[in-house]
Amino acid sequence: MLLLKKIDVYLLPLCIFLFVSLGVTAGQLVRIKHEKHRKQGDQVCRQDMECVSKSEYCDINLEPQNQQKCSFGNELQMGFCCPINKVIRLNTERRILNDDDESNLDKILNIPLPEPIKPLPEEPECGQNIKSLPNILNVQNAKANDWPWMAVFLETTNYMNFCGGVLLNRRFVLTAAHCLKKFTKQDFVVRLGEYDFTTNNETQYIDYRVTDIRLHPDYDQATHANDIAIVRLNRPTIYNSFIRPICLPKTNMEVYKKNAVVAGWGRTVFAGEVSNVLQEVVIPIWEHDQCVSAFSQPIFKTNLCAASYEGGKDSCLGDSGGPLLMQRHDGRWTNVGIVSWGISCGELGIPGVYTKVTSYLKWIAVNAQDVI
Repeated sequence: MLLLKKIDVYLLPLCIFLFVSLGVTAGQLVRIKHEKHRKQGDQVCRQDMECVSKSEYCDINLEPQNQQKCSFGNELQMGFCCPINKVIRLNTERRILNDDDESNLDKILNIPLPEPIKPLPEEPECGQNIKSLPNILNVQNAKANDWPWMAVFLETTNYMNFCGGVLLNRRFVLTAAHCLKKFTKQDFVVRLGEYDFTTNNETQYIDYRVTDIRLHPDYDQATHANDIAIVRLNRPTIYNSFIRPICLPKTNMEVYKKNAVVAGWGRTVFAGEVSNVLQEVVIPIWEHDQCVSAFSQPIFKTNLCAASYEGGKDSCLGDSGGPLLMQRHDGRWTNVGIVSWGISCGELGIPGVYTKVTSYLKWIAVNAQDVI
């Protein structure tokens, strides 16, 4: 959570800020201007050609210098143009034909196989603490057991924290895709139960290796669309006063114009160090139209924006991957957003940008449980 002044775009921690230019490191939300790196003429194929996502879908050997780039599916994914009669179509891809032109075998092959999604079970212990919004007045230190679902990602080279996350259940942690894009499983550990890095084991934290990194397949580094990821811990965790899972929101949960809490170990001064103690602050979630108007960069329906309207309260560098939390009517807390990116920290009229969790509930259900 932060107070701060103007800077370019970054990946987030909570803080109180003053700004200076800062180099982007892996896992830090790149609050820098998003460049498309695409030429206007590279977007559309000729009428006799079709845009394909991968070279193996075109039965022709085009030299790289002869490949015309194009936008596949949407402007976020680049492909290249292939002559229509050379496109290799998958069996699952439905041909553009009248029903009368298809054989019975074609119709059977083209029926998409159902992929039943087993809902992610809500853990009985999820979202439970003794915290309430009126207790959080400003940017402040949390208490040791306030947010027991908080996870922190530590580089194994020097054990510096670079991102946050939340525990979904005994085996899986939710975070931002940009945090892990440049890391392998051997490069970091996930710590649960941490609170104050300067005090040894006051909460009996536990470090876990990771057996799988599951980035959203449509994550786009240029726009940070679909900035969501899940990691699988190498063994199930325990639950206690300092380690407990978060609840997930319902699809229809009302979030706009509501107050939420962002928590993390991010920078408290823009050019300073990350916080040693877990920080918390209450901020409002902006209307979507307000968010879109605040940026020249693309804001998607799968994003949320949150920050104080008067400036000074925000997430910042180092908070990336951490949660935007709302309290349900039953008193339990749910994670409605994932700290993704922003322009400066705490700047008046420029909120932090979050991944909207309700847009990814099915993806989370598929990737946050071991289905046998």
